[in-house]
Amino acid sequence: MNQIKTFKILVVVLAIMNVSLLAVMWFHRPPMGEGPGGSPRDRSRYLIHELHFNENQREQFDVLFESHQQKMQTIKMRGKELHDLMFDELAITNESNKSDSLINLIGENRKSGEKELFEHLSKVRALCNEKQKGKFDRIIKGALGRMDERK
Repeated sequence: MNQIKTFKILVVVLAIMNVSLLAVMWFHRPPMGEGPGGSPRDRSRYLIHELHFNENQREQFDVLFESHQQKMQTIKMRGKELHDLMFDELAITNESNKSDSLINLIGENRKSGEKELFEHLSKVRALCNEKQKGKFDRIIKGALGRMDERK
């Protein structure tokens, strides 16, 4: 009889722990589309804060950030269009000629996204003074390390 009572208590405790874990996971999850590191706006605020940008640097950064976001949005939309075309083509035909050209276009689009990111980061780094450049380089290397861990 004592073992049954202990077992019931154990089941109740485990059920409470499961519900608690699910609640924490539900209420503390990142919003859709933001992924690791938060939204682009959150990452830009983090960078501004960590680099201790002055007002002039912040204004210049904001201009760069908005331009970069517009370009990246265009690149992402183009990538989605190309992927949609490729998978539409898969449903229509089994020819690899058209899919090969679409895959090449997807690769070129990704290349333009990587190039845009590199140019943006180069411009941000150019805003920095020498002390800030060292910290900027460490932040970027840390971000790249986290990207490698996710692969």
